[in-house]
Amino acid sequence: MVIFTKFDGQVIQESGKLNDIEDDAVKWDMAMENAEITFQTVYLPKVFNTTYPPKAHVRLEGKDSKHFLLQNRDNM
Repeated sequence: MVIFTKFDGQVIQESGKLNDIEDDAVKWDMAMENAEITFQTVYLPKVFNTTYPPKAHVRLEGKDSKHFLLQNRDNM
């Protein structure tokens, strides 16, 4: 099992790249989508392409990490 913390920090970082979008709701939605793409294409491969990859991962996000996503590697 691997635990990814501070996913919301990745969303904030992606939001900072979208300066041309004025609508905050649209900007946040696009930042969430971009953060998810980055997570799936950059971070997950680094972990799962190791000699002994974890069988599942948890992604914590939100205030006090009350929101989380648990994914079993077999279901990906």
